[in-house]
Amino acid sequence: MSQPKAPYYYKKSSDTYHWETSCSKNHHPDPNWEKVYDKPSNREQCNECKAK
Repeated sequence: MSQPKAPYYYKKSSDTYHWETSCSKNHHPDPNWEKVYDKPSNREQCNECKAK
């Protein structure tokens, strides 16, 4: 199981964040996606990223 590590990616309108660049739900650098180095505190971890 993968542990969250920077950088983190999330869509502005979503309540989940991603850290695996190979995650099928991680669409950064598409429009409305953010890349940050501090863990987003108001979002849930992506289940697909956790499973990697």
